[in-house]
Amino acid sequence: MYPIMKNCFYSIAVVAIGVVLCSCSGPREVVSLFDGKSLANWEIQNGGKFSVADGVLKVDKGVGWLRSVDTFSDFTLTMEFRFLETGSNSGIFVRTGPTSNDDESGWPNNGYQVQCMDTIEGTYPLATMIPYGAPPFEHESDLVALRSAYRPTGEWQVYEISCKGEEMSVSLNGALITTATSIKNLSGHIGIQCEPGVLEFRKIEVDIL
Repeated sequence: MYPIMKNCFYSIAVVAIGVVLCSCSGPREVVSLFDGKSLANWEIQNGGKFSVADGVLKVDKGVGWLRSVDTFSDFTLTMEFRFLETGSNSGIFVRTGPTSNDDESGWPNNGYQVQCMDTIEGTYPLATMIPYGAPPFEHESDLVALRSAYRPTGEWQVYEISCKGEEMSVSLNGALITTATSIKNLSGHIGIQCEPGVLEFRKIEVDIL
């Protein structure tokens, strides 16, 4: 075979293989967990005060939590939320088991929580991680980045929480705040916690990795 023809053949073969690989992988699946109208895709646990009106999901103090019907393994969770009261407190659960503590709080007892409290101070400020009965894990947070990314009470904030294998990361308003390793729960529910204060969510999407 002549060199020019040989090079053309190899080029065509490489392009063909690339097309096949792209078509096999296909687009990633994005699952919307909030339709703006109902609590479809969710189950209220232990008397949690959750409601939907005017296109937003409202968390109105109290105890208990909101648990996704489905479980998820590797994903990026995107949430748009805002605090309606200064110091409002909640939490986002990921890779969390279906069971809850048998106490007055009624919160889950086997998972991981991303803090969703309207504060950038204290032991567990916004966008840091809290163990909730899952095996021990390593985590660290950039509190300087948190102070820069934080938006005042009443403004919409954006969480991007990624879980892949034994690693997790939490970004707030586009800034990476927390990373975690040695995550042993590799699948579980997504949840929202009821605690003192009022919050709203207008977007909750899961990008399956």
